[in-house]
Amino acid sequence: MLNMHHQQHKVKPRLVTSRVWLLLCLLGIAGCGDEGPVSEKADTRSVSSMGKDHQDGEWLLHGLSQGEQRYSPLARINANNVNDLALAFEYRDFVVRGRTERGLQATPLMDDGTLYFTGPWDVVYAVDARTGEERWVYDPDVDGARARVACCDVVNRGVALRDENVFVATTDGYLVALEKGTGEEVWKTNTFVDRTASYTITGAPRLAGNLVVIGNGGAEMGVRGYVSAYEIETGDLEWRFYTIPGAGQDETIDIARARKTWSDNMPWEYGGGGTVWDSMVYDEKLGMLYIGVGNGGPWPAWERGDGAIHDNLYLSSIVALDAETGLAKWHYQTTPGDSWDYTATQHMILADMEWDGEVRQLIMQAPKNGFFYVLDRESGELLSAEPFVPVSWASGVDMATGRPILKENANYSKQDRVITPAPGGAHNWPPMALNLDTNLVYIPAEERSGKYATYDDGRGYLSGSRNTRALSTFPNAKMDADLLEGLPPLRLHSQVIAWDPVRGEAVWKSESQLPFTGGLLTTAGNLVLSGSSAGFFNVFHAETGALLKSIEVGTMITAPPMAYELDGEQYIAVLAGAGGVALGRYHPEFAPVKYRNQGRLLVFKLGGNTVPLAPLKEAPIQNAIPAGLPSDAETLLLGQEQFERHCVRCHQPRGFPSGYPDLWNMSPETDEMFNEIVLDGVMEYGGMAEFSDILTSEDALAIRAYIAADREKVRRGEVQADRIQLH
Repeated sequence: MLNMHHQQHKVKPRLVTSRVWLLLCLLGIAGCGDEGPVSEKADTRSVSSMGKDHQDGEWLLHGLSQGEQRYSPLARINANNVNDLALAFEYRDFVVRGRTERGLQATPLMDDGTLYFTGPWDVVYAVDARTGEERWVYDPDVDGARARVACCDVVNRGVALRDENVFVATTDGYLVALEKGTGEEVWKTNTFVDRTASYTITGAPRLAGNLVVIGNGGAEMGVRGYVSAYEIETGDLEWRFYTIPGAGQDETIDIARARKTWSDNMPWEYGGGGTVWDSMVYDEKLGMLYIGVGNGGPWPAWERGDGAIHDNLYLSSIVALDAETGLAKWHYQTTPGDSWDYTATQHMILADMEWDGEVRQLIMQAPKNGFFYVLDRESGELLSAEPFVPVSWASGVDMATGRPILKENANYSKQDRVITPAPGGAHNWPPMALNLDTNLVYIPAEERSGKYATYDDGRGYLSGSRNTRALSTFPNAKMDADLLEGLPPLRLHSQVIAWDPVRGEAVWKSESQLPFTGGLLTTAGNLVLSGSSAGFFNVFHAETGALLKSIEVGTMITAPPMAYELDGEQYIAVLAGAGGVALGRYHPEFAPVKYRNQGRLLVFKLGGNTVPLAPLKEAPIQNAIPAGLPSDAETLLLGQEQFERHCVRCHQPRGFPSGYPDLWNMSPETDEMFNEIVLDGVMEYGGMAEFSDILTSEDALAIRAYIAADREKVRRGEVQADRIQLH
């Protein structure tokens, strides 16, 4: 970590206003409704756009501007007329493999009248941006077995565009360039250094000059993180930056620096982690690529070597790389010795902002650990670090050293601890947004606590499985009362927070929502737009936080919206469909509990049509419980242990709602084919990979027996779904 010797300064942003609305209307630059201007516009902004103004109405980059601010200058849809927002068209023809309809998390891009976006299994879609008519579909036919090692579903967060090419990265590790007009492959390259390791990709590629850059995921699955940069015309590898040392290889100057912060006894079969699974952002002026680095594998720092806690660079860090060479220019570690899955892979925003009387080049991030960080993006100097949600693991950040001030409650090596935030974090992958008029950053924030505990089941490292050596469950208010004393109240909710990055404080917060608030878009129309897990598309007033419009769609929305304009008409587009972690366990009020989880692209405009709700789910046929299975205690215990180790990541017990097949209501045909499914992989194409490398036929029989015996307990009313405790 860099040592920072300075004092924290908080000043008010400079806003200079003038009444230029009429002139903007006459020039056609601003959208002017019948009710007049939304607000006075600043003739000098304290935040720069960090990229193309996009007044032509296109959306060409992942975060629109080069600084990934997700601020649209379009204002035809604004706070005065947004009540007229309705459906322009929708697209539903997404590829579904097997029985599970998976999530959509991408940001659509719009270029020259065509929307480009991805769906599950990394399929790329090009549709008419005026009508939704399909132009082409590219299906990379990814290896279905990769779903087994994907942390959080086979989702994909989008494409990149440059000239006549569309770039997409696939779950099974390929970076592909497609011809923009036809979807035909131009080139395809393997990005995995070891195809036997449990790497996956869910993130969108980023562009850095003449390079296309991609990271990967799999920190809990035994991999070593890295970022790769490829020549944009040919797909040739230009450089690769490893985020952690590894077992003695690749001893660059950056790795040598990092190795000093790791134990010599690190068990490298656990991989070490440090994957760059989402956020990257490029600064053309400085020639820097900023990457956000993930958690360690295993989770607890004391399990990564000699029992002591080391910083373990570059885990949970922002690293500034020279975009041409891939060498590190500076780094800042948000969570040294991370033991809580507090990744720094969350969305980063670049902006030039007035700070303490001078304009500074800033990078801002709200990672999982609950603090909002502002740094000078040229030097890496820490300028501010304030909690944006309640946190219990640290009392603050020491501004002289940049290090968090840990609380005793943070260490769960000797006893279980309830810690806030939980592993899902105070902010996960859904992007935040910076409004250039209000100078506020809007964060899709989560508030929840986790009961952390270490465990050692004696198995050691197991390939193709989660190897966290720790677990976290939601605390029980009664059973964990002693652990909760003096901690923030137990919450399980999310909200949009409008954050002033200069003052380091919230300006407004939306009302409480269900977990998993969607990614954000903000516009010159004084709007902040976001979806919800309850199946609503919400529009807030950017200055006040007032809820201006809520459109029920019946489909969970976690993907971020985007905006574009064609023929004088402004559109708002967002992808909808439950996926990721949420797919594995539904809150009872999530939209897919009631409605079918059918993937949708929803495009809105003023004066459109009513949005049709997703189809209602049909009540399942209740299948008979299989008979003739073993019922002895030893077999049932083995079955429960194996189910909890390998199955519960997707399949919830006792009919608890989830997006995956309900094993507590298996059909007779599925029960008869259980070995073929689990051991032979006959459903691998749909994402149900084989487990014959770690499960035997005896194990498979024990799992069947355990499920059948527990189904019988449920039938007799001896147990309830909400009483089960799983690891």
